[in-house]
Amino acid sequence: MRDESVQSASRTLAGPPRWLTAGRIRFYTILLLLVSIGHFSLRIWFGYLHRRIGVIPLGWDFAVFWSASWLALHGPAVNAFDTALIEAIALPLQNRLPSPFVTPWAYPPTFLLAVLPAALLPFVVSYLLSLLMGMAFAFQVCARIMRPIRNSAYWLSIVVFPAVWWAAAAGQNSFLTFGLLGMGLLCLDRRPWLAGIFFGVLIIKPQLGLVIPVALLFGRQWRAIASAALTVGVFCALAGLALGFETYSRFVQALPAFHNLVVQHSTDWPGGISTVFGAARNFGASVPTALLVHYIVAALAMTVVAWLWGTHARFALRASALVLATMLVPYYLLYYDLLLLGLPILWLLQDGARNGWIRGDGVVMASAWFSPAFAYAPRDWAATAYAPIFVFALLLVVVRRGLAQRDTPACDCVSSLTVCGPGGSR
Repeated sequence: MRDESVQSASRTLAGPPRWLTAGRIRFYTILLLLVSIGHFSLRIWFGYLHRRIGVIPLGWDFAVFWSASWLALHGPAVNAFDTALIEAIALPLQNRLPSPFVTPWAYPPTFLLAVLPAALLPFVVSYLLSLLMGMAFAFQVCARIMRPIRNSAYWLSIVVFPAVWWAAAAGQNSFLTFGLLGMGLLCLDRRPWLAGIFFGVLIIKPQLGLVIPVALLFGRQWRAIASAALTVGVFCALAGLALGFETYSRFVQALPAFHNLVVQHSTDWPGGISTVFGAARNFGASVPTALLVHYIVAALAMTVVAWLWGTHARFALRASALVLATMLVPYYLLYYDLLLLGLPILWLLQDGARNGWIRGDGVVMASAWFSPAFAYAPRDWAATAYAPIFVFALLLVVVRRGLAQRDTPACDCVSSLTVCGPGGSR
């Protein structure tokens, strides 16, 4: 009976999809690259050079970070939570007129501490420097995951990945959070204390850390848990000492208004909210129904993480499940957060090269890779709200590969150990 299951699984696992050739990857990625370059060029031309009102220049979200930094440097740090003060500085940088759709500061004091030096430099210089540092960090993660894969076409697909261009255009912290989550996973088995530090720093964006404790608990990663908890405590204390502990009370006070902005006005967000909740709302569901659907999917995603980490599945599957669940559990993520999709796509690509492919894997992975390009659609289409469909489909790919692993145990020779530092195998 065991031999029959192994033979059945071996027929399921095969080489890479025949249609996924290097030539086709290069052709389609170059086409999308031209679109991205065109979008960047228009933003620079009309946003910076001609300053046409309504055309938002590059770095529109970094303008909020820079404004919060300026307010914290030139007065009480709690001023960063005053939307009127933020918008007085940010709107001219964004080339926008005042509108009912406000631009609040909704980040915890830990992130305010992280961006505190931003306003020490002129806005454009600060934006470019922050962008280059974030991209360099994220590139290191990609390079370590891709180390066993030599195909240059896949490297081109990383550069052209639509979420890279949108995160860069917005000037968001997506490259930083991508690097922190990716590096934490890569270092987890070899250097759990260092991994815990990376995970702990994610307190700058708390909704991205909701799934990590589940994975670490079921994976019995006690040293990483201790390190992450210590890092969170120290980071929060430093932020309180540097900015004043009253910033925490102002942050807590600001959360209900931001929650109302997200939930009650979810269909008004430009481009859409890229979560299951956002997708359900754009399909016409009421707020209670959309939240119910979201919580069901979030529970399923958490269950998958607990199962794969508790049964010690292959590293690539565990890591992919954690990142995908991280994108499915929060009810608020935007198009630039889709950059995180790059991590499971790279790990599944690596896992397919090592352990074989299952029919349909390539289609789902290619669709997920392209999904952030929905942001190029007209903003009132809210097209990126449907990206969670591809995130969930990619999670099903992980589940199917996890089930196949039970019948075809394989050696995970290139895991976190070989990319976080020298050493043997797990």
